[in-house]
Amino acid sequence: MISVASNLRLSLARIPAAVWRILAHSFLYGFALSIADILFNFYLVSQGYTVNDVGLLSMVSRAAGMLMGLPIGWLIDRLGPQRAMIAGVIGYALGWVALLQAPALPWLIAAQFVVGACYLLASTAVTPLLALVTKEEQRPLVFGMNASATLVVGLLGSAVGGVLPMLAAGLIATDPQSTVAYRLALTTVIGLSVVALLPVLVRLPAVVEASDSSGISAEAPARRSWLMLIWFATPSFLLGVGGGAILPFQNLFFRDQFGLSDASVGLALALASLGAGIGALLGAPVVRRIGLQRGAALLRLGATPAMLLMLSPWLPLAIVGFFARGFFIAASYPMNDALVMGATPPAQRGLAMSLMSLLWAGGWAVSAVIWGWVAPVFGYGPQIVAAAVAYALSALVIWSLRLQRSVGQATA
Repeated sequence: MISVASNLRLSLARIPAAVWRILAHSFLYGFALSIADILFNFYLVSQGYTVNDVGLLSMVSRAAGMLMGLPIGWLIDRLGPQRAMIAGVIGYALGWVALLQAPALPWLIAAQFVVGACYLLASTAVTPLLALVTKEEQRPLVFGMNASATLVVGLLGSAVGGVLPMLAAGLIATDPQSTVAYRLALTTVIGLSVVALLPVLVRLPAVVEASDSSGISAEAPARRSWLMLIWFATPSFLLGVGGGAILPFQNLFFRDQFGLSDASVGLALALASLGAGIGALLGAPVVRRIGLQRGAALLRLGATPAMLLMLSPWLPLAIVGFFARGFFIAASYPMNDALVMGATPPAQRGLAMSLMSLLWAGGWAVSAVIWGWVAPVFGYGPQIVAAAVAYALSALVIWSLRLQRSVGQATA
């Protein structure tokens, strides 16, 4: 245990200052996003919009990501990840200014499209930027820290966002559920987005690797074909298929199967979020011991038996399975990102990440629609099994990526 702690301290000490600046950005930007997530729907309802309108705007945001996915990847590779990320955050903040001033639904739709596209630009650029400022052996730890930061800050943002309307109402002497209170509370999203830019405005130095530990040239691999990039993104598609099969229905699953109250369901989901936050940090020590590609595949495979535990009629075992699912998924996807970034030349990393995001969103959307039709007829069992199979197939594809890595690439 002492050895592990000392190794971790040594690894943290070697992380470049540029990484800490990016992590600070991710934390602040994630804080803004989590506040927006919890308050925006309340803001819409306070203006008289219906649940159908809320669903429409949610679809617009997701559609923006899917329609703009490939152009955003090219833009990141063209501008460079740092400038692309800055442009994305600025566009996101301006989109929120438009959202809070929109007088009618068509204006809200247009502003929401801008917000969705700019969010994707900013979030997609983070991984290529982290890859640019780190050595390959540092990426599993750094990518895991970034994922954990975004997961943990979501819990903090949800808690803070819940009290902001009351604070805003106290400042202007109005009802906490009034439109003006929600609008004032949501201005914090704009402010935090601007503050999140401060750590990354100054140019971040790229790390150039001359050789790996065995003396083999560690130059970036040759430019990848479209077919190869799609193969790299296939695990993300399967991850989306598995997530779309269960996560949109997770609260209904626990309520329908076990008769839990809303508060108890919230506790179960909070435990799953905790598992994900822990998992994101522990992926790096695993791959340090058994290798990046093998570790990413085995961690992803761990989500399969975890999902199958949710078939248990005993509530504690089902909750353990749901907790473990979050743990293994959050542990594996930063490691898979590190694997793909190491196997992709810097000039194509933006495109590779946008393809991963695009296929993940597509897999999620298709799976969610299918199981939304099937679950009322056959229950939750088939979709839990389908999610487990999707995670297993995703692990198999990650394992096969070992054959696609460049000979000149260092292996973790």
